[in-house]
Amino acid sequence: MNKRNTVLAFVLALLVAFTAPRILAQAQTSSIDPETRAKVQDKLQHISSELNLSDAQQQQLKPILQNEVQQLKAVKDSTSLSDDAKQAKAKAIHTNAKSQMSTILTPEQQKKLASMSEGADDK
Repeated sequence: MNKRNTVLAFVLALLVAFTAPRILAQAQTSSIDPETRAKVQDKLQHISSELNLSDAQQQQLKPILQNEVQQLKAVKDSTSLSDDAKQAKAKAIHTNAKSQMSTILTPEQQKKLASMSEGADDK
């Protein structure tokens, strides 16, 4: 009976561990305005198709992209920052997001993301 309880507790812990991130992501998504949600979804779809992301990678990247889009929107809407300061802040936000994303991506995906970023910088 004790072994059965231990196995049951382990299975329950696994269930919580795998479902909690999804529930948290859904809760975070529901509190985001529709414009931001659309931008995040577009960006995630683009990155996903270019880098061939797994479902797990997409779920891990979504909060990073949400944070990036929200921060960029706040910078854009700021009236207290000069244009140069906004540009510097936006660059820092992009760099931070890219750094967080690279921990989730494979080395090949990281290289592809870097080349995508270079192409965007050239425009």
